[in-house]
Amino acid sequence: MSRAAKPVQQMAFITIGHGSFLMEASKAMKVAELMQHAVEARWDYFRSDGQDTYTVGDSASVEFKLVRANQVRVPQGEAAPVSAAQPRLLK
Repeated sequence: MSRAAKPVQQMAFITIGHGSFLMEASKAMKVAELMQHAVEARWDYFRSDGQDTYTVGDSASVEFKLVRANQVRVPQGEAAPVSAAQPRLLK
């Protein structure tokens, strides 16, 4: 019985504002799709009644690029990122 090599998942480079992330293309596409409806906002604790206020800014800047496997590298001495389950912040 031969084992077939696990196919390499298509990766994507997604930039949201000033942050850039590398993730599975299918997940990155979902993030980009959702973020196209977002607007930048600034939190202020300014009002005299003590309530938080939020100031709306421009539309979120989102960029999506597909990445080939040979374009991804991990610097020497760095641990390769693992996709182990991490605690979710949102439920």
